[in-house]
Amino acid sequence: MAPASAPAERPAAAHSPTIELGELLRQYQLGLVLIAGATDDATERPVQWVHVSELEDPAPFLTPRTVLLTTGARFSAVHDQTDADAYVQRLLGAGVTALGVAVGLHWDRVPAQIVSACDRLGLPLFRVPYDTAFIEIVQTAARLLEAGARERDIWALESQRAVASASLQRDGLGSAVRETAARLGHWVCITDRSGRIVEFAPEAARSEVQAEWIRRETRRLVERGASAGRIGGAGGGVRMQTLGRRGRVLGVLTVEDHGAPDTAERTLIGLVAALATVQLEHRGGIDAAQSSLRDAIVRLLLAGDFALAEKIAAGALVRVPQGAVVALRYRTPDGVDPAIVEDLQSFDAGSPGLITAGLDGAPLIIAETRHLPAIRRLLLTRRIHSGVSERGALPQLAELIDQADRALDYAVASGAEGPVDYLPALHDGVLHLLSGLPDAHRRAEGLLAPLREHDRRHGDTLEHSLRVWLAHHGQTSPAATELGVHRHTLKARVQTAAQLLQADLDSPDTRAELWAALRLTD
Repeated sequence: MAPASAPAERPAAAHSPTIELGELLRQYQLGLVLIAGATDDATERPVQWVHVSELEDPAPFLTPRTVLLTTGARFSAVHDQTDADAYVQRLLGAGVTALGVAVGLHWDRVPAQIVSACDRLGLPLFRVPYDTAFIEIVQTAARLLEAGARERDIWALESQRAVASASLQRDGLGSAVRETAARLGHWVCITDRSGRIVEFAPEAARSEVQAEWIRRETRRLVERGASAGRIGGAGGGVRMQTLGRRGRVLGVLTVEDHGAPDTAERTLIGLVAALATVQLEHRGGIDAAQSSLRDAIVRLLLAGDFALAEKIAAGALVRVPQGAVVALRYRTPDGVDPAIVEDLQSFDAGSPGLITAGLDGAPLIIAETRHLPAIRRLLLTRRIHSGVSERGALPQLAELIDQADRALDYAVASGAEGPVDYLPALHDGVLHLLSGLPDAHRRAEGLLAPLREHDRRHGDTLEHSLRVWLAHHGQTSPAATELGVHRHTLKARVQTAAQLLQADLDSPDTRAELWAALRLTD
């Protein structure tokens, strides 16, 4: 057999179409016979190209997923089994899928050492009959690859149409994600900026997914400032792509990964990413009208007009919380990163039973209790001063908001970095709040120390005299009457206390601070 000249080698692309080796071997007109290396997955190995070479060592010039054809012209250099093993090992190192050896020209049968090496090292080896020209094999493989590429193009077009059509359904993003998962045969997940899963399909695979890992990786991408549209393997058998527009990441698309996707799959994933970005923009973008509607809904709920609130909520694409609810108030510091506000507002995206609004000039969240863990996690992660009410029903909303306000005041006063739950004890006022702070006690003790040291050394009662004087709002006569001393005596004591404390007792701030210190040290 006179082999045809080898065509110019085609460079291997990471996402070029492939066929299975078995598909090439099943082309009966070629007469190819697998004689060695018939492992369980031999016929399933991918073929990206067919190359002809008569070099003694063709490995440096081969690309992965290539079928190598040879007449064995250089097999004379294979003197023993060690040489044959080394030859096959080099082919395997280059990523060769299979070796085809023609018989009838240089060899009546494939050399036994080559057969043995392929069989032991697991390289599929097939015999090419004398009447089959190598160019026929190359052309046949090219036709199969082209047909496969056409099939993938058709699959990609049909899949894109199906996903686009699904996105027009009432549950647009959810329908598109379910259709994509069905077409890819992998689970697909969309999270918001906080890592909370917004959409997932198929539902049957949800129990197998590590939601906490996805949340953590999403937050890592967002906090690292990854640009929208970034694609990359995140490990753990998934691929993650950021969603949003330039300078603003809205969420992350995560797809189960069992190897690099081909062009058709990447195109479909890109379409879903674009649809998800539009949906998240729509869901998370709160313009002035939407904000006013949410504010109005909250005021209607406070007024007890639940029917009208639900009617307006339906028009604003919001579902009024039902069952047990909580109120949350939060306060972001001046100059806060806008991303924090975006994270908080993103809870509106795909969260039935949750409303973010403004009330009395401050942000408010009213949510069903099932949303509370995710909100807590975000507030704690971002170290935002916040207060959380007790659980209650919507008719108790005014009381719940008051509780959230008191809890927020305590969070700010105590410097708590994260949410603080309301407790009935918070009704006892600011001094009660301060009594729970170790730093407040230490400061009070330090402030009064000069007075107490003086009284201890001289057996005096300056602290008690100052306390009575402050209790009478700095009026000397009634305070002196209560103490049973002359008003000039009390005046002298107060002046001595002022000197010891190095304080201006005519200042209302100083008096308030001293009174608080006296109360805290009782």
